[in-house]
Amino acid sequence: MAAGEGAPTRVLHVIGAMDRGGAEALIMNVFRSIDRTRLQFDFLEHEERECAYDAEIRELGGSIYHLPRFVGANILEYRSRCRHFFAEHGDYSVVHGHIGSCAAIYLSEARRAGLYAVAHSHNTNNRDLARIPFAVVSYPTRFVADAFFACSLGAGIDRFGRKVVSGPHFRIVNNGIILERYRFSERRRRVARSELGIADDAPLLCHVGRFVPQKNHQFLLEMFSRVVERRPDVRLVLVGGGPLERETRGLAQELGVSSRILFLGVREDVASILMAADAFVFPSLWEGLGIAAIEAQATGLPCLLSSSLPPLSKVSDGASFLSLGEGPQRWAAAAIDLLEAGCDDRSAQVEAVRNAGFDIVDTAEKLSSFYRTHELW
Repeated sequence: MAAGEGAPTRVLHVIGAMDRGGAEALIMNVFRSIDRTRLQFDFLEHEERECAYDAEIRELGGSIYHLPRFVGANILEYRSRCRHFFAEHGDYSVVHGHIGSCAAIYLSEARRAGLYAVAHSHNTNNRDLARIPFAVVSYPTRFVADAFFACSLGAGIDRFGRKVVSGPHFRIVNNGIILERYRFSERRRRVARSELGIADDAPLLCHVGRFVPQKNHQFLLEMFSRVVERRPDVRLVLVGGGPLERETRGLAQELGVSSRILFLGVREDVASILMAADAFVFPSLWEGLGIAAIEAQATGLPCLLSSSLPPLSKVSDGASFLSLGEGPQRWAAAAIDLLEAGCDDRSAQVEAVRNAGFDIVDTAEKLSSFYRTHELW
C-alpha cells in the first residue's frame, strides 16, 4: 500500500470495532471533516463482522483490516499477527491506537516497523478489582508510544500516569462534534416527537448510552420511578444498545414504569431525539468525558450530570453536576426542576459548545496538521 507521488498521507486507526460509540464517533467526525485529497484514514479492527461505520469508511476512501481480539492467552499469536501486518503495511504516517488493552503490543510492533505510534485514552476505568488486569497489560504503553492523547485530563492520568500527562508528549484532544447537526430546530423537535408518539405537551427525559454497568441504568430507572410518582405524565427515552438491555427492560417492568419508557436502540438520528427531549440525565459511574453530554448541551437541553464526569464535560450554563451519593430521590427532584425550568433559547447553546472547544473543525485541523508533521499543537 505504498503511497504514490501526490497520494494522500495515510493514518491507521487501531480500534476494537467501528460501531457507534464515543471514540468511534470522534474518529468518524474527523474523517468526514478532513481534506481527504491530502489525508486518508484506514482502520485495523478487532472484529471480523461488518461494523456500523464500515460502509461509510469505504465510501470515504478508507481501507479496513482485521486482527483477532486480544484475550491474554493468545499473546504470542497476537504479537505475531501484528508484526506481520506492519511488515506488510509500513507506509503509514501515524498509527493511532484507540484500544487500550493490547496497545503496548500493537504500538511496539508499529514502532519496530519504523512507524510513529500514538496511544489515545477515551475513558477512565472503574475502581474495582476488575480493572486490575487491564491496568497490568496496558501499563507498558506509557513506555512505548511516541505521543499520548486523551479526551480529558482524568482519562490521561488514569491510563498513562501523571508523569506522562505532565510531560511534553501529551495532549488533550477534545471530542469535537459537527455542531450544525445539533443546533436546535423547533421543526425537527416537532417531527421527532410525532415519530416517537410523544404529545407536544408531554415532559420528556432522555438518556443516551450503551447498556453497560458504566452507564448506571439501574440508578437511572430507580430515579425515573420517583419522577413518575410526582409527574405521572413524564416519559423517558433510552438511546443505545448493549448487553444489559434485557435486564434493564426487566427492571422497568418491576418498577412499574415500562409503559413510560421508549427503548429506541442504536440510532443515527440522536440529534433529533435530543431536540425532542426536555431534559437530559446522565448518571454514569465513571466517564473519560461523556460525549453524549456535550451533544445534549449543543441542542440546548438542560442536563443533569453525574459528578463522576470531568469538569470539562460541562460546557453550558444549562448543565449541572450532582453526586450519585445523593440518591435516586434527590436526582428525581433535580430532574423535575429541570423539566419545569425549561430553556429559553435552545439554538444559542451551540455557540457555548463551540467556545468550549468542541467544534469538530478545530479538532480536525489540529489532528490533520499533527498527522502530517508529528508536531503537537
